[in-house]
Amino acid sequence: MNRLIPLAAVLCLTGAVAACSDRDDDVVQAPAPGAAPVALPDQQADKAATNAALAFNMTRDQLEDADLYSRANVDLGDVETLVLDASGALTHLVIELEGPGDMKVQVPVADVAPIDRNGDRDLVTDLTAGQLQALPAWTPPAR
Repeated sequence: MNRLIPLAAVLCLTGAVAACSDRDDDVVQAPAPGAAPVALPDQQADKAATNAALAFNMTRDQLEDADLYSRANVDLGDVETLVLDASGALTHLVIELEGPGDMKVQVPVADVAPIDRNGDRDLVTDLTAGQLQALPAWTPPAR
């Protein structure tokens, strides 16, 4: 009986960590314009995210952990989610903007570029903070 208590505690902790995984909804797909995004199965998400990262000459971890900076070196936000079209091509990055409210917006990939900041791989944009705030808000997939 005494051995079951620590085992139960470990199983509960493992379940809690899995439920809080940073990889949840990191890659989603909008199957048609205006359609609600759908989280991809792990294997498909891994392949798509890796291909998307390579397009920026980054690893998947670098892309998913990247910060978005202005050309004036102002931290504008963090990459939260990769959005793919029906063919699996990366179309948008969901960026959690700096500032109050944790606002998340969809930024077209055409508006960002990779940048090396003292050995860290991040992204840069010509968009201003105001222009970013005016982009479509992100609505995560329904669970």
